[in-house]
Parts: sequence; C-alpha cells; structure tokens
Amino acid sequence: MSQALLNKRSSILKNSILYDFQKKLLNSIDKNYIVAADTGTGKTIMAIYHYLRHTKGEPLLIVAPPQKIKEGGWDRDISFVSKQHNIAIEYETLSYGVLAKRWKDYNGYFVVYDECHYIKNPTSQRGKAGINLTKIATHYLLLSATPSSNGWGDTIAYMIMFGYYKNKTQFLKEHAIYDDMYVGRPKPVKVVSDWKDQEKLKEIYQSFSIKLAKEDCLDLPGIVFHDIKFKATKEYNIISKDRVLDDELYDSVPKLQHGLRYHANQVDKLKYSEMLAEGTSENIIIFYYYQEEKEQLQKIMKKLKKTIFEVSGQKTALPKKDDWNGLSNSVTLVQYMAGSAGIELQYANVVIFYTPTYSFQDYEQALGRAYRNGQKKKVTVYRYITKGTVEVGIYKALNDKKDFTEDLFKKEMGI
Repeated sequence: MSQALLNKRSSILKNSILYDFQKKLLNSIDKNYIVAADTGTGKTIMAIYHYLRHTKGEPLLIVAPPQKIKEGGWDRDISFVSKQHNIAIEYETLSYGVLAKRWKDYNGYFVVYDECHYIKNPTSQRGKAGINLTKIATHYLLLSATPSSNGWGDTIAYMIMFGYYKNKTQFLKEHAIYDDMYVGRPKPVKVVSDWKDQEKLKEIYQSFSIKLAKEDCLDLPGIVFHDIKFKATKEYNIISKDRVLDDELYDSVPKLQHGLRYHANQVDKLKYSEMLAEGTSENIIIFYYYQEEKEQLQKIMKKLKKTIFEVSGQKTALPKKDDWNGLSNSVTLVQYMAGSAGIELQYANVVIFYTPTYSFQDYEQALGRAYRNGQKKKVTVYRYITKGTVEVGIYKALNDKKDFTEDLFKKEMGI
C-alpha cells in the first residue's frame, strides 16, 4: 500500500460503503479480533475495511477454504472496494489445505482467516500453522458464523492465539473436568465431561470476540421451513433390526450409521424432489451427502431440462454473479463437506436438505448460502425427515444447535 493511499485512509473510511451496523461493529473491535457474525452479514467487506483502517502498508493475506477462493468472492469484494475508492489493495489468498506448508512465507502480512473454525483444533497441522502465522503477522482477524459451535473445546486454539494460554495442555490442566469412559477395555479412558471456571472463560473469550446475529442487522426477506415427512423403508427396518441387508453386514457403529442414513427413504425423497422441481422455475439448492444421491438427482434434473450446477469434491461449477438476475429453472447440487461454507448462492431461494448432516456447523453454514445479504426473495427450506428413523433424532439435535454425535446415535438405537 502506497503512502498516498495511507494518506487517503481517513477519507476512505469516512466514505465507506458499509452499513451502519457494520461501522458500529468495526468501531468496537481491536486490531486482532474474532468476528462471529452470521452468514450473510457482510464479513468479507467488514474485513477489508478493517484492514484498510489498521494497515501500515503491509499486504493482506486471506486464508480461506478452497471453495471460497475458487468461487472468487474475495476477489470480487476487494475489486469492488478498490474501484469504489480508486485504490489498489495488495493481497494474496491461501487455502487451508496448504497452510501447514506455506505459513512461513507470509511474515509481516495482515492476515484474515475466513471460516476460522477450520483451524480450531490446536494440535492439528493446520491449527498449529494458524497459530504460528498469527505470531509473524502484523495483525489478524478471524471470521466465522460458527467459530466455537461445540463449546469451550473449540476455543482453545483462539485462546492460544490471543495469548491467554501457552498450549492445549495448559488449558486442559486448568479447566477440564474428566470422567471415566469404558470402551471395551478393563481400564477406563479419561474424557472431558465439563469445564471449570466457565465465567472466567466467557470473560476471556468475549475480550477478543464479538457476535453479530443476522436478525439484529439485516432486513432480509422471510425464511420459511417445511418439514416433509416420509415413512421408513423396509430396508431401513431390516438393517435396524437384523444389522444385515442383502448379505451386507452392518456390524460396527460407522457401518450402521451409514446404512440407516442412506436407506431411510431414497425413493420417496427423489420423487418429492422431482415433484418440487417440476412445479417451479425458481432456482433450487439441494444439499446431499452421498455420491449415489447426486447421481440420481442429476438424472431427474436432466430429464426435467433443468440447468444443473454442482459443488462437490469432484467438481465446482456455479453461475457467474453477473448472470444471477436472469437465472431461472436451475438446480444446484451441493455436497455438505464441499459447499456448506464459503460460497454464495443468493440466486436460489428454494433450499432442500435431502439427507441431514450430523454437524450443526455444516447445517448452519448451509442455511446461510442462500439466506444472506443480497437475497431478494423469500427463502423456502424443505427438510426431508423420515419418521421412525435416526433422521428425527438428527434434526432434534440440529434444532438444539448441537451435533448429532455417536453417543446420541447409540442412545437412539439402544446400543
């Protein structure tokens, strides 16, 4: 950033394109901070202006999920701000996938971690690299709608980054409460069951983080949920009772989870999706889990002559933003793990949760792909729920803002 640009900074901030609620948020946070803002509240634009406010001329580094980088949202928003104020912003993007290998290359950069929950595990290679990068950065800003969706254990990496604890061991020594868990062995395994001094933890966490709820700041069109109920299939009941189907054994918890989730009711879900798609020219998003589901959905949507877009581990093909206004009669198939975070899908206003995810974080992020700033229509969400199956328990957990864990699964199945 040139000296001329630094001299223009006050004018840029004064004439920013930010909403009042965004200005208020930026005025209330320090240089290094976590912005826990709901999807669709403009975290990207706020981060760019946060950088412009505090930079001393160093370049900007955006660390983000690969899908977010590939989709180009950061490039578009930085270009928009640059053109708005007739400035040049020097920046690079870095995928979380290569963060562990390349973090040392960015000494002296101003770092923004987009979807920072990707580095919430302080003992993973990615988490260690994220922590180390903050030590050589001039400043850092962390962005996520769900930075700590599973409680205090998710905050450990952040606590280390902001200097309150040296490592995970110290954090656990001071705050963890352990219980014995027997896992088929004579001796129990110690597991964290609760946390000590939670008021202290809350005070620390709130000293470097701020929450922004969508309903507090945006006048978005409404969102409506429809739970579509199906009957469990014969195959589901056989697996549930006998743990076997067509000579395939479901003799472990992971296999049983897979079998029950996949065989809940594929046929009726597919037929209902066909009916919905056939009856509308609105743009639809379908969140699915299994490759087989995508293949069946693709066949149906091709038969209906829908324009098909896709976000998966194999392919990312989305419409250009310039084409959104004229787009209709499309279906976007999104695999949870590949596209629940980091992409913008406001061109669609019908959302189908075909198969539920176990992760509340993925569920929350998926909802925010269409229902976010820039959406011009009411969003209708269809959640497929097969009665008398684990899907009921999964959505109960998600409604309670919790993950559907293995323990909950075992409880559902009486294991």
